[in-house]
Amino acid sequence: MKPSFRVGLRALQEGDAEALYAAIEASRPQLKRRLRWIAAVRAPEDCREFIRGRALAGERLEELVYGVFEARRGLIGIAALQNLRKNPGVAEFSCWISAPSRGRGLACQAGRLLVALAFKNKGLRRLYARLEPSNRPARKVIQKLGFRYEGRLRHAKRLNGRWVDQECWGLLKSDRNKRGS
Repeated sequence: MKPSFRVGLRALQEGDAEALYAAIEASRPQLKRRLRWIAAVRAPEDCREFIRGRALAGERLEELVYGVFEARRGLIGIAALQNLRKNPGVAEFSCWISAPSRGRGLACQAGRLLVALAFKNKGLRRLYARLEPSNRPARKVIQKLGFRYEGRLRHAKRLNGRWVDQECWGLLKSDRNKRGS
């Protein structure tokens, strides 16, 4: 029998710290190449602190952080809307799925849920994503979600001791309305 859902989003709880740490550990080599904060995560307690300080604080810290949960495996990643207060009605879209769960369309499913949440429940009018040009899997996901390429910022981010470019992608609520999504 097929589960009633493959992927769902839920606000993280302190009890998710061990599973979050396991997902990070399973993906550390891939995440380290693109995310600065990975080096600081050395134990489940670091994940618990993240959940207490950022995920549970929610919009007070300009972001909404959700766990991505698969029916069979539990917590498999993170999806977030960031920089909510910087420009009202606009947020940065981000999502990562643990390495063992990649390649099965789960990032697209989580992304669709996050986009719907942003536009329907949170009343946002625009989402944007920034990604390193070599991150082809992320590009594929955001393209499937309807994001449009808006340009490239050269040497925009310092990561692992080097400057990297970032591609800029955007999705308007009106784009979603035209697609009937």
